[in-house]
Amino acid sequence: MDILLVAWRYLIARPINLVSMSSVMVGLAAIVVVDSVMNGFLGQQRTMIRALAPDVTIERGDLDAAAFDAIRARVAAEPDVRGVSARLEVPCIYLPMHEAPQGIGLPGISGNFFVEVLGLDPDDERKVVDLDPFLQHDRCTYLSEPLFSSAREVCRLQVRRVDRPFEFSVDDPGWQDLVDPEYRYNDDLIPLVLGERLALRCQLTVGNVISVLTQKPIGDGETIAARSRLFVIVGTFVALDPHYEVTHALAPRAPVADFAGVAAAADRLAVAGRAGTTPIALRERLRADLADVVAPARIVSWTDQKGLLLGAVENERKIMNVAMFFVVVVATFSLFMTLHQMVRLKTRDLGVLSAMGSSPGRAGRLFLLCGGLVTLAGTVLGIVVGLALTHWLNVILDAVHAATGFRLFDPSYFAFRQLPTQIDPQRIAWYVLGTVVCGTLFTLLPSLYAARLVPVEALRDE
Repeated sequence: MDILLVAWRYLIARPINLVSMSSVMVGLAAIVVVDSVMNGFLGQQRTMIRALAPDVTIERGDLDAAAFDAIRARVAAEPDVRGVSARLEVPCIYLPMHEAPQGIGLPGISGNFFVEVLGLDPDDERKVVDLDPFLQHDRCTYLSEPLFSSAREVCRLQVRRVDRPFEFSVDDPGWQDLVDPEYRYNDDLIPLVLGERLALRCQLTVGNVISVLTQKPIGDGETIAARSRLFVIVGTFVALDPHYEVTHALAPRAPVADFAGVAAAADRLAVAGRAGTTPIALRERLRADLADVVAPARIVSWTDQKGLLLGAVENERKIMNVAMFFVVVVATFSLFMTLHQMVRLKTRDLGVLSAMGSSPGRAGRLFLLCGGLVTLAGTVLGIVVGLALTHWLNVILDAVHAATGFRLFDPSYFAFRQLPTQIDPQRIAWYVLGTVVCGTLFTLLPSLYAARLVPVEALRDE
């Protein structure tokens, strides 16, 4: 207790110790805020990149219809599986800014862009992915983009009934008023839900009819045949990923299979795991159970499919965290300088204590305790300040923008309106441990110097 009292008096007698404590506080608070922002960005990027990707995808390969249905039954019976949905993806190409009827067509023509028509069953998809948030939108999310500034009134497009997104009937008077007059009584139209950005770029609205084209190999595969059908726009979906919106369209699976001319109405299974089951664990479980019928390369998790983009974001976070941790190292280094000066100024006190019978180790523990108190106080304040700044970060940024006109975070460059933050207690605990370790290491040298002082030499120096 007496050492604690002496250490406390040493600390309050030198206000310079507040600088060391403030340095530790600022360094740790900065790394907490930066890590939380990077976690938020990574979480948003994972959501954006994932879009409608399920936990695990099982590709059909060369399996016949009976074998594929048997695999679906086996997968659905797995205890770790929450839901299974059959999908069919048909690659096409669209011609932007075509004259009516709009065209989504074959490759080989200048100015074409690929689009993937995804055939699915909404009821099954809801067991696998969050489909409804894609279909429920009531306002334009692209008001800041100059490309769409002249088409803001089109941004109200959405699916009329989310519970039945592909609902369409030419006998419905409501649809008859929306469909282009030339195709108003065509009962062979396939409902299509476009990405909103794609609809805006092609200047399409609900009820417009487009001619969709794809290609299909014939015979030995050396001959390619073009296939086309008329699709009617029944709404748009909104995704966080702009690229997904301009490259995908949703349609009912059975008509898409008929349009593509494929023998089977599905070419892959979308699988969702139960709560607590990671996509990687589910992938390994399915690979083990289906090893006799499906090659491992055809069972992939969504992180396998998006690994390059996810890895880039994760590496950016790691580099930023390493850079910020050097701030903590520099902050704790100031503690070394402060304690070293304190030892030199308290040389006489140490000599008196040694002459009175105090052991060298006691003098060393005294300054080690001083450094520990400064590090502990700075760490606690750093955590509190860092968490508070993280919580009020967007409010602070808005206040700075209102006061100065300077915008640190410009939402027009991102798919989200506010700076995302996500606090990771486990990572913060590691940063606290690293700060305490660095503070202890930089405290040891002055403490060892104090412990090795000889009483006579210490008094002689005075």
